[in-house]
Amino acid sequence: MKSVWLFLTAMLWTLPGWAGWPEVPSPRNARVEQIGEQVRLNGIPMRMQRVLSTDKPSNIIKFYRSALGPKHAEEKLPDGILLAQGQGDYFVTIRIKVLGPSLTETLISVSDARGAKDASQRSLGFPVPADTQVLSDMESTDAGKISRQLVLMNNHSVDSNVEFISKTLQARGYKLQSAEAKKQEAGRVLMFGGENREAQLVVVRKDGTSNVVLTTVLMP
Repeated sequence: MKSVWLFLTAMLWTLPGWAGWPEVPSPRNARVEQIGEQVRLNGIPMRMQRVLSTDKPSNIIKFYRSALGPKHAEEKLPDGILLAQGQGDYFVTIRIKVLGPSLTETLISVSDARGAKDASQRSLGFPVPADTQVLSDMESTDAGKISRQLVLMNNHSVDSNVEFISKTLQARGYKLQSAEAKKQEAGRVLMFGGENREAQLVVVRKDGTSNVVLTTVLMP
């Protein structure tokens, strides 16, 4: 994967600027699903779509290779292939994966590289326990509904993570939906509600490390 991104970095500054977001065509008779109207991954603006096709995977790969043209990077993955290209101020990635005997999934992401500079300096805007690593921060807006998913990792206990994040949620108007949270064998699952909002907190501990997934939704 490292070779792909080094290649992209070089290409990003050599291709001419584009007036707007690049658009990637879809194969004939494919089903296209937009993933959110506005998406940010780790603070970087993105546009994402999922394309499902019953055509042969080899034909899908050929189609997208042709769509990107000769100047693109490729990386074989355990479950498929990744095509990538720098287009002006944007990164385009196309991940093709076989889901079944007659179904191929293509995930297309277009990210605004100009936003990456601002994202590196941004505040998370949500308090997390000390010495916590943020693995992923995904935000999306769809029909006025704002969703955010934080994936965290630290060495704190399950109960410590639950207590800290629950207090933060409660300070923001979320209320625990039941007095008894669901307890898993090595973790906990909590559901929160509130006025035009809901949240789910999952904390799982394995090999001395706690993995935290927090999903919040604000509704219009």
